[in-house]
Amino acid sequence: MYRKGIMLLLSMLLVAGCWDERLYKNASVVTLVGVDGYIGAYKGYYAYPNTAAQQNEVIEADGISPRDVRNQANLKVEQTLDLSELSTILVSDQTVREPLYDILDIYFRDPQNPISIKIAVTEGDVKPFIELTKDLAGGAGGYYERFMESTEENTIFPKLDLQTVGSMLFEQTIDIALPYIQLSEDKKHAVAEGVALFSGQTFTGTILTPKQSLTMLLLMNQPSKQARMSYMWKHDGKSMPITADVIHIKRQWTVNEELKRIDMDYLIEVEIEEFAHDHLYKDPVFKEVQQLIQDHVQGEFEEVLRILQGQQSDTLGIGRYIRAYHPKMFQKDWHAVYASLQLVPSVQVKIIRTGVLR
Repeated sequence: MYRKGIMLLLSMLLVAGCWDERLYKNASVVTLVGVDGYIGAYKGYYAYPNTAAQQNEVIEADGISPRDVRNQANLKVEQTLDLSELSTILVSDQTVREPLYDILDIYFRDPQNPISIKIAVTEGDVKPFIELTKDLAGGAGGYYERFMESTEENTIFPKLDLQTVGSMLFEQTIDIALPYIQLSEDKKHAVAEGVALFSGQTFTGTILTPKQSLTMLLLMNQPSKQARMSYMWKHDGKSMPITADVIHIKRQWTVNEELKRIDMDYLIEVEIEEFAHDHLYKDPVFKEVQQLIQDHVQGEFEEVLRILQGQQSDTLGIGRYIRAYHPKMFQKDWHAVYASLQLVPSVQVKIIRTGVLR
C-alpha cells in the first residue's frame, strides 16, 4: 500500500503542469485592434507593447477578410500575434455601414479571445486613433478601455462588451448603440462624441450627442454612477445654472394594441448638485426648479424617441417588451412596426435631495 502511494505521488508530479500553457515571451501580446475597409479590402492595425522601448508597436496589414488580415500581419512580426489579452476593438464609421458581425466573427470563434472586449466606432479612419497610443507606457487597448469605462460611469456610453454586442446583433427585438469617438484638435487624446445608432447589424449614419445619449440611457432605465443634467434658470432677470444628478428612475410602459400606442411613464428622482442662487428650500423656488427640470427632460425624451424611430433603431428594447407581453403586435419585420408606433413619454421629476444647505 505504501509503495502504491509513492508511485501515485510520483505520477502526479510527472503529469503536473498546464497542458495549454502559453508563454508570452514567444508572442506579441496585442491589446488594441483597429479595422478599416470592407469585405475584400480590409486594413487591420495591431498594437502591442514593446517593453524594451517602453512604447507600443503597431503592425498594419491588408486582406480580404479579418482573418486574412491577421494572417498577413503575422508575416510581419518576429513573434506570432497573441490576442488573448485584447481589450479594445476600434472600427471606422464607414466600415460599420456593413454588417458588424462580419468583423466580429473571428473573435467569437477563437476560445482564447476574451469576451469582455470593448468596441467603439471612430470618426473617420482608425489609423490616427491607433497611432495615438504609440508613446503610451501602458497597454494601448487599456487606454481606450479606461476611457470608455469612465464615460460609462457618467451615463454617456452604454455598458457593452463583445459578449453582449454579439448576443444582440442577431436579435430582431433590440438594437445596439456603440461608443462614438473622435480625436481632440491637438490629436493627443480621444473625445467622447456620443453613440452611433445601429439598426440591425449596420450603422444608420446617425450619432446621438453626449446629452442625447444620456437621455437615451435614462429612457432605457440605465443610469450609471453619475447621470448629471444641467440647465439655465432665469430669475429676477438673471440666468444661473442648475445641475441635477439622477438618483433613481421608476419606469412603466402601458401598451394599447388597437392604437399601437405605448404610454411611457417615468418618475425620475434627482439630487441638486449645483444651485448658486440658494434658497432652494423655499417652496416657490423648489417647485419652480423642479418644474424647470421636468419640462426640459420631457422635451429631451420626446426628441430622442423621434430620432430613434426615424432611424428604426430600437435601442430601448421595445421589441423585447412587445414580444413578451403583447405577442400579437410583434411581427418579423419589427423595425418597420417599431417606426410606426405611437411612443408617448410622460416625465415626472421629483427632487429628493437639495444639498447640504437644506
